[in-house]
Amino acid sequence: AAPGGKSILLNSFGFNVLAIDNSQSQIDKFKENLNRLNVKINIQKVDFLKAKFTQKYNSILLDAPCSALGTFRRNPDVTLKIDQSKIKMHQKIQIQMIEKSLKILNKKGFLVYIVCSFHPFETIEVIDKIMQKHKNIKIHNINSRKMIKRQNGYFINPLSFKELGGSDIFFVSVLEKI
Repeated sequence: AAPGGKSILLNSFGFNVLAIDNSQSQIDKFKENLNRLNVKINIQKVDFLKAKFTQKYNSILLDAPCSALGTFRRNPDVTLKIDQSKIKMHQKIQIQMIEKSLKILNKKGFLVYIVCSFHPFETIEVIDKIMQKHKNIKIHNINSRKMIKRQNGYFINPLSFKELGGSDIFFVSVLEKI
């Protein structure tokens, strides 16, 4: 969930946000941002894959751990720190997190899967594997000129934000449990 930008945005739209993260240092950054903006959000230090959830949710925003390759504009050295084995490991965790999310998602609920990567193993392939396994999931379209549609999701078009100095590249797929 940290550093909190997406959670803060959802909160500003009136959503009741439960933000979870497994990293205390990330949670500390999130709390700094909450304090700076004078925003109140329930944030908990939890290992999502080990957590026991007693309720189901109508919507889940899964900002999954990834290689962060989409941040290379701001962090050029990210391309030197990653290899195929790490990306494959991320894919395994991403799929596990989606599987867990689907278990706690209500029927007719929405799961928004986001990663700051453009690598197919972390984006298109992850959603392909989920769609092959789950016949009760459908992909929703996003109508935005700032997004580039690919197979089963969208990539942010960083050029559509050039007047703001550009943007990272990230992938998003909106899944509905039917």
